[in-house]
Amino acid sequence: MRALRIVGTAAALGVAVYLVVVRRDAIAHALSGLGRAQPSWIAVAVAAELASLVCYAALVRVLLQLGAVTVPFRALLSLTVIGIAMINSIPGGQAISAIYWYEQLRRYAVQRSVAVFALLVSSLLGIVTLVLLSACGLAVGSNGFGSQARYPVLGVAAAIVIAAVIGRRRFVPAALWAVRHLSGPDTPPEQPIAANHLVSLLVLGFLNWLFDAAVLFAALAAVGQTISVRAVVVAYTLGQLVSAIPILPGGGGTIEATMSAGLILAGGASAAVIAAVLLYRIVAAWAFVPLGWGLWRTMPSATPTH
Repeated sequence: MRALRIVGTAAALGVAVYLVVVRRDAIAHALSGLGRAQPSWIAVAVAAELASLVCYAALVRVLLQLGAVTVPFRALLSLTVIGIAMINSIPGGQAISAIYWYEQLRRYAVQRSVAVFALLVSSLLGIVTLVLLSACGLAVGSNGFGSQARYPVLGVAAAIVIAAVIGRRRFVPAALWAVRHLSGPDTPPEQPIAANHLVSLLVLGFLNWLFDAAVLFAALAAVGQTISVRAVVVAYTLGQLVSAIPILPGGGGTIEATMSAGLILAGGASAAVIAAVLLYRIVAAWAFVPLGWGLWRTMPSATPTH
């Protein structure tokens, strides 16, 4: 794992250096091109990102309901925005965001076991559904950018679907049972768990990524770029994988570099692609930094229930 992280970090930094040093003229041109982006497509991008946030908050709410707990949806949506602000503005933002989520859930009288369950399973579902999205993109045609990864990713996605179908009645109850018993005496009462909960969670997780990827599609359309669905999905997926490497807040430019490089390799014009990726990051990440910290100031201090 350590070696993989080192290799991934080196590759991402290499792409960043390439774009900054070799393509700096294209970057300057891209910045000027942002002002010419079509407002109608920017509106589509904003709407898609809002839909993505709603899907993620709904996913967490379903996980909490499995533990017989209901947290106001507005609070979950606020926590989602605050988490994005933390991830994109401070070192170790992912860990700090998870801790903050846990503290705030405890403030709403969520049992320790259920809070841990919701945070762990939401992260796991994020990985699983990102693989599914990548597989959908790679399934469109057999040639082109990312074709080498087509069969391995499709194989993993097929295994996920088969496991979800076979274990839909057992996986969620078993995971919640394990977390409850590991947490000791802090255990909520047992409740029946519907077999379709796993399907609902997978759908919400998939839609969360799909709407977020739609922001990138809309950003490309806003600057007049038409790139194949396969290429956009693969570049998007690679960018999200890079974001999991804790280098700098919000990826420290590696997300932008990875997505831009992938889209340029797929045939996109350098300046337009970089402008589109910057627009995507503005809508999907950077715009939430001031909003998220503003919401953070309005949230009551967490006082965990013992």
